[in-house]
Parts: sequence; structure tokens; C-alpha cells
Amino acid sequence: MAALPLLAICGLVLLLLRLYVVLPAFGTVRRASRRRKGKAAMHAATDKTLCVVLGSGGHTAEMARLLQGVEFDRYTRRLYIVGEDDALSLDQIAAVEVRSSVYSGEYFVERVPRSREVGQSWASTPLSVARCLARTARVLLYHRPDVVLCNGPGNCVVVCVVALVPRILGLKRIPIIYVETFARVRTLSLSGKLLYPLADRFIVQWPQLLDRYPRAEYIPNLV
Repeated sequence: MAALPLLAICGLVLLLLRLYVVLPAFGTVRRASRRRKGKAAMHAATDKTLCVVLGSGGHTAEMARLLQGVEFDRYTRRLYIVGEDDALSLDQIAAVEVRSSVYSGEYFVERVPRSREVGQSWASTPLSVARCLARTARVLLYHRPDVVLCNGPGNCVVVCVVALVPRILGLKRIPIIYVETFARVRTLSLSGKLLYPLADRFIVQWPQLLDRYPRAEYIPNLV
């Protein structure tokens, strides 16, 4: 029995070392690529599954414009993750996929519970997050995406955390691309602050953010 605390400590140390190795925040700071021009900088795959996290309102509208710069002949499978009650995103997905109909491929829409509703009490938030986490894990395990693209809706934090698990376990590296909303000029959104140390590419649309967040890449006029 006396060995159990020691084993627990060793396991925690190994986990922390593994996180240090795999988390992008501990890697080399991106400076030379801050001003990569154009939306083509986001294209880096061929015949891959792209996972897109959609929120509602402004986040969905911005993501729809971002997707106009994605070459769907490279990402022949698209997985859209939306909230259970998000009808707006379904309309936006349909519009985006009409453009992609000239390419071979397919797309899927998966609904997950919201991690937190607007105005929801913090006391009930852990249960909502747990429900979202469980459903998201099932979705990603089934579809096995190759890249995650998100821009700030609350569910994207849960999706990105789940996407990191295969990397931590040494099974598969799923790059995470986070694009901060255009509305954030001097400070990051809550989702941005949480995902800044986790995202492989963290893109901002205002140069003022670079001083406070040196890992960020500045790419203007994305939306």
C-alpha cells in the first residue's frame, strides 16, 4: 500500500513530462511566419478529414467566410460539429457545401450538447461540459479527423481537448488551427485564452495582439 502514493506521483510526473513534449505552447515561438499572406496558408493536407467547429451567430458567419478559402479538393471529408439547437449553422453548412459540390468527397454533421448555455449558472456548468465531452469523444473516435479548425464558440474548447488525447497517448497527432474572431482587437476571447497554449497554429486578425501573445500568427483580412 505504501507504494501506491509513489506510483501516483511517478505517473503524474510522467504525464506532465508528456504534456511538456506534446503541447505546442512549449515549442518554438512562431515569429518568421507571422505575416503569411492569404488564406492559402491554411491549406496543408490532401485527402484528409477536416473537422470544423461551428457555434452560432457571428462565429458561424465568420467560419463560413473562412471556409471560402479552404480547398475542398484537399479536404475531401468534412466533419461539422454543431450545437444541438443550432439551426443557423445547418443553413451555413448547406451553403458552403453547395460550393464544394464540384469536388469529390462527402461531409457529415454531428450535433453535440453545448458545453455552456448563455446565462447558465456556473454550478451546473460541469455537468453540461461532461455531457459535451462524452458526446464529442464519441464523434471524434468515429470520424478520426486529421485537422481541427475552430474560431471561438464554447464547444471548440471541448473538441480541441478531446483532439489532444490521441497525441498525448502517442496514437495520432491532430493539428489544431484556431482563428481568433475579428471582433477581438486587443484581448483574446475566453476560448482563445484557453486554447492559446494548445493550438498548433493560433491566428489573430489584428497586429495589436502579437505583443501580448507571441505564439500567434497575424493574418489580416481573413473574414
